[in-house]
Amino acid sequence: MYAAANQTPVQAQGKTASETGTEGADSLKPCASSAELDKLDDDDLKEREILILGRESRSHLSLVSENSAENRRLAAEVRSLQQNLPAVTLTYPDSSLRSPAPPVSADGKIFYFDIDNCLYRRSTRIHDLMQIYIHRYFKKHLHLNDKEAHQLHMSYYKQYGLALEGLVRLHKVDAMEYNRVVDDALPLDKILTPNPKLRQLLLDMKRSGKVERLWLFTNAYKNHALRVIHLLGLGDLFDGLSYCDYNEFPLICKPMELAFEKVFKESGAVSKKNIYFVDDSEINVKAARRFDWGKIIQYVELNSDLPDDLNAYPALDIHIIRSILDLRKVCPELF
Repeated sequence: MYAAANQTPVQAQGKTASETGTEGADSLKPCASSAELDKLDDDDLKEREILILGRESRSHLSLVSENSAENRRLAAEVRSLQQNLPAVTLTYPDSSLRSPAPPVSADGKIFYFDIDNCLYRRSTRIHDLMQIYIHRYFKKHLHLNDKEAHQLHMSYYKQYGLALEGLVRLHKVDAMEYNRVVDDALPLDKILTPNPKLRQLLLDMKRSGKVERLWLFTNAYKNHALRVIHLLGLGDLFDGLSYCDYNEFPLICKPMELAFEKVFKESGAVSKKNIYFVDDSEINVKAARRFDWGKIIQYVELNSDLPDDLNAYPALDIHIIRSILDLRKVCPELF
């Protein structure tokens, strides 16, 4: 699945929407007939709206990007990266091989990055699409109505940190089949574009010599993680990936302590105080603080997602950023 250093690179894994039977953005017609729309249920209509609006928004941004020299330069970088997306090459092999990375140096720092709604903006609405696909799965496979499916989905998310954990634990769902029709079905290639500014930030961090490893830490399965970093143009910048292995039972995912212990071991971490961690999830960053990790950062894009106890965050020593690029400001010691 992964390419080790100095070996042949591999492309990101995972199927496209067309391969899984999910309608892709290119097949969406903004001017569909009433008869065609009548055949769609609420989930179909929501999905259609997200994909069409996203396509129109990207078209608008491409026009806006030509309005200044700086924007033209950035647009050119995006196009160049799109045409030459770096292959996904991780320095250390798949953690399922049970061969963790060698320990970092005594004072070596590791920066753990969450992926979804963190390396890309929540406003891409990938999260909303995923919620639709999960909702469909609950309805179809558990034979629930909309209200029942939503309530059970939220209950499992709050209890386990991952809806799939409840499905596997209590309903004996095949996690890999779930992954095929949910995560792997997301039309990411129609939504995500390279992020040259984030790429430069990560390059600057690596080249500073002040961070020994950049590591991905996600609750998604590895297929999804590899697809995302590939499409963002970041596939060659990370040293390793720790993910929720859907082939295992019980599933180990954030905010479980076992998940934090697992990534610590797999990444070759030596000292908790030398760990940096950014995640968009309030429960995950608070878990990291409970486990005495070093510098904890929560990325909050939307005001509605600001934690209710925001005033307590300084005492918790959890930093809030409103853009992933703000890591330069919050972690100046790494650049």
